[in-house]
Amino acid sequence: MNQTNVIEPIERLFALSPDLLCIANTDGFFKQVSPSFTETLGWSTDELLARPFLDLVHPDDRAATIRVVETLASGQPLLHFENRYQHKDGSWRTISWRCTPQAGGALYACGRDVTERRRNEQQVTVSVKALADFKAALDEHAIVAITDARGKITYVNDKFCAISQYAREELLGQDHRIINSGHHPKAFIRDLWTTITSGKVWQGELKNRAKDGSFYWVDTTIVPFLDAHGEPVQFIAIRADITERKRVEARMADLERALDEHAIVAITDGWGKITYVNDRFSAISKYAREELLGQEHRIISSGHHPKAFIRDLWTTINGGKVWHGELKNRAKDGSFYWVHTTIVPFLDAQGKPVQFIGIQADITERKEFELRIAQLNAELVSRADLLTEANKELEAFSYSVSHDLRAPLRHAQGFLQMLEKVTEGKLEPKAREFLQIVAQVTKEMGHLIDDLLAFSRLGRVGMKEQTVDLNGLVQDTIKSFELLTRDRSINWRIAPLPPAMGDSAMLRQVLANLIGNAIKYSSQRNPAEIEIGLAGEEAGRLILFVRDNGAGFDMRYAAKLFGVFQRLHRAEDFEGTGIGLALVRRIITRHGGRTWAHGEPGKGATFFFTLRPAGPVNP
Repeated sequence: MNQTNVIEPIERLFALSPDLLCIANTDGFFKQVSPSFTETLGWSTDELLARPFLDLVHPDDRAATIRVVETLASGQPLLHFENRYQHKDGSWRTISWRCTPQAGGALYACGRDVTERRRNEQQVTVSVKALADFKAALDEHAIVAITDARGKITYVNDKFCAISQYAREELLGQDHRIINSGHHPKAFIRDLWTTITSGKVWQGELKNRAKDGSFYWVDTTIVPFLDAHGEPVQFIAIRADITERKRVEARMADLERALDEHAIVAITDGWGKITYVNDRFSAISKYAREELLGQEHRIISSGHHPKAFIRDLWTTINGGKVWHGELKNRAKDGSFYWVHTTIVPFLDAQGKPVQFIGIQADITERKEFELRIAQLNAELVSRADLLTEANKELEAFSYSVSHDLRAPLRHAQGFLQMLEKVTEGKLEPKAREFLQIVAQVTKEMGHLIDDLLAFSRLGRVGMKEQTVDLNGLVQDTIKSFELLTRDRSINWRIAPLPPAMGDSAMLRQVLANLIGNAIKYSSQRNPAEIEIGLAGEEAGRLILFVRDNGAGFDMRYAAKLFGVFQRLHRAEDFEGTGIGLALVRRIITRHGGRTWAHGEPGKGATFFFTLRPAGPVNP
């Protein structure tokens, strides 16, 4: 046999093996390498045999490789390990080795390039971790449920249980319709199932029912997973709770409806061009919608407001702030109307207004009423000034007249007294009677002047308001009339009275006049009945009264009772000046109250007056 045609079996094995075959030595050099070394690492055979193999090993793997060589040198066979060899292009290849020692320090090794496999394993590890992280994130932040192809629930996370208020055990194995709210129409549900059963992802909003019957909304993505034939085997539903957002949207929708129903609404662009008006805006402005859309907002300007007012309005809303105020506008027919207005600016990403929404309420009637009130107030002020002046003149007149009358009256009374002394015992009975009548008349004239002075003085006297004990005031007043009443039969009925606010001296005068009248006009009754009490309350004020069973009066003339010098009885029947009740009314009016009376001829009279209580009025 020709020796040159004989190929050693080991060389044939080296030539055919796809693995990296080599013979090395414990001195650290390759002695023989297979062609696959060059294919895998890019180095030529001569380059591989010329340098220590540790030069090609990754620095991080050299220590482990040295330990392996030492282990093999000690005679332990078939040692498996991995290390990284440098490719000629500078990259690194991971080689998995199996080695066995031979006599004389030789090492037989078989290596396999596992670089791609290790890279794939790392990617799989990363993917598995990423999937686990994704699932954990879903479980933490999303509402997750998985069903089989028929809609039977196979998995739910804690957030699904929380929002549905079902325990996990109550859901697993149940049909997905356990949380169906019945809100969505059949066509909506049919479209959902058609989408996911055809292998497509469905996204939308679902209204579901919780275990306790309450409803909640979820933004839902349903992902179908298919088998090798494209048929769904399970559905994963990932949800987000949007219940609160839907509530806000519903409230906003209600607000929009309410605005359109009850408010006057207009929208303009950032330049003030009208882009929307509702029916109420058209009604109050008397423009059709088509006449307003696209027009400048100044189409309804009235020209009423000063430039500074308008400038402030635009500065506010162009600055992104809400403006509130009252505007006077002009309708199409030239008439004017007032609206209480709120203008809300809507801004773009740069903070510039892109539109303005004006929400208005018609206050035309209120403004007209305010104008009328202002006019009336001006008239009242003018009349009050005139009345004040007239009162001052009247008081000055009363005071002057009273003093002017008092002087000649004193002279007359003095001469009468002198005449009585001079003629004592010399006049006939008839003449003495005439003289006594003149004396009585001058005395009554003096009382009249005193009352007139008191009446005119009242307008100039200041009030000292304080808590007044009405019970004590009534008792003191009655006691002051003892000289007039000690020889009469009078039944007094006096009820307990609450304290009131007022000027004690003035209220004493009121009670003196009313009680004095009751004593006077019941003088022909035996016994006389006089009652003082409380008749309830009116507008938070006490209603007090003084009642007698005396002469009474005709209600047709009740309006005259509280006038100056007004009398409903003859002076010869009941003496008086006709100023007492006028004084009562003036005092009570100054206290902010009112006076009135009820009576019937021959059956007595009741006089009422109101005062502010010192505390809450008992019902």
